[in-house]
Formats: sequence, structure tokens, C-alpha cells
Amino acid sequence: MNTKTSSLKTLISLLILFFVSATLHAQIVYTDIPDATPNATFSLDLNNDGNVDFMLYFGGSAGTAGVLCSPQQNNAYAGNAVGGDYFAWALELSASICDSLDTWYGTNYPGTMALGANIGYWPGAIDRYLALKLIVGTNIYYGWVRLDVVPTSTSFTVKDYAYQSTPNACIQAGQTTLGLTHLNENAFSIFPNPFTSSTTIQTMGNLNNATLVVSNAYGQTVKRVENISGQSVSLSRDDLPIGLYFIELTDENTIIAFEKMLICD
Repeated sequence: MNTKTSSLKTLISLLILFFVSATLHAQIVYTDIPDATPNATFSLDLNNDGNVDFMLYFGGSAGTAGVLCSPQQNNAYAGNAVGGDYFAWALELSASICDSLDTWYGTNYPGTMALGANIGYWPGAIDRYLALKLIVGTNIYYGWVRLDVVPTSTSFTVKDYAYQSTPNACIQAGQTTLGLTHLNENAFSIFPNPFTSSTTIQTMGNLNNATLVVSNAYGQTVKRVENISGQSVSLSRDDLPIGLYFIELTDENTIIAFEKMLICD
């Protein structure tokens, strides 16, 4: 057996061992609660450690009702800023929540979820997800909370919430276990895998405006390809080191592919 073949087998064995070990210790911590419609404030303890991580509450001005999110400690929500105001996104089921989201806002920037009938992303929202970043010590965890907001923003209901217990690892909006049973594993293929310089992801259906995200074993995004159309995606290694990676292919907020891949020399 030549040295190159032996090194490749050793690499693959170590990476498989690493993945199996990480899977055994990783989990989605899901909390289902009786639907809560508070009169004023809902205190969200995302990881159930007895500390309030986020405050969801009523606010507003000039007699206009509103729903806001206020991160506690150093935690944050995902959203965007418009004209000096901060708005929390209302994500759909299966949207990816991790460091690949563009902007996060912390304690100093409470976010407007809904204000009146027309301001914000949440008026009239049903079963939408607020993306959350939880910071515990030096670790970062990602999670979600599912809510409804009435069209007039005069009431909101909290239904359930979850977070990924592996630091820096992504979670999908609405994901309650590590199994992604909503994916059709026959709908795509990756070849070659492992690969050294490039690989191709082939889908059975046509992609319209898809996004490909590549994450390393720590859940950090290392490559992102947008505006993909057709039935195949070519992925170049570029300067990525050898190792285990995860690819996520989404099209119109639907996950088409979520799979492991190996890069080797």
C-alpha cells in the first residue's frame, strides 16, 4: 500500500470517528410549552438554566401597539436596520440559523417585531421563527422561538423554542432533533466525495435562486455561493484545508440538500 493511499484511509477513519463522536454529544434542546399569550412580557430562558435570555414584550408609541424583542446579557436576535430602527426577522420553517445570517443585534438594540398593522415583519405572522444567538461564557449557540402575532400587533403567542447544544453549530428554524427527516436524500448527489480540487452537486429538480453554504466541523461558514440555477452546482476547493465539511443547499427557503463531504489531498 503506497503512502498516499494509507494517509487517505487514515484521514477518513479519523474524520468518521470525529463525526460519530460529535453526533453522540450534540443535540437539539427543544422545549414545548403550553401556548403563552402574555398581557405584557414573556421572559424567554432559551437553555432553561434559570436565567432570562430574551424579553418579548408590548411597546409602541402614540397609541400604536407593538411587539418587541430585547436581548438580555450579550445575547442577540437576527434582523436588519432601516433608518436607525431595528427590525427582527420573521423566518419561515427550515431557514438556516447560524453565523451565515448577515446581521445580529444585541442588548443595546431592542428589535421591533411588529408595530401597528404595517410596520415590521411580524404583523399577522403565523408560525414564524425568531432567530436567536445565545452566548454562554465564551461559547455561542444558535436557536429559535416560534410565535404568532395578530395583524393589529395587539397580541402575540409564544409556542415553543429550541437551540443547538453544539457551540457555533447551525440549527434550522423549527428543527427539534438532529435528524432532518424533511429532506429527500435521493433528490441530490455529490460526486466525487471525498474530493481534492472540486466536486459537483447534482439535483433531480431545477434550482431557481438557490444558495449553497459550506460549514466546517465547528459550524462556521467557510464558503457561500448564491444565485444558483439549473440542476448542478460545481464547488471548488480553493484554499480550504483537508477535513470534514457540511453542505447546505436551499432554494426558496426550502432545504434541498444537507450532507457531509470530505476534502483530502
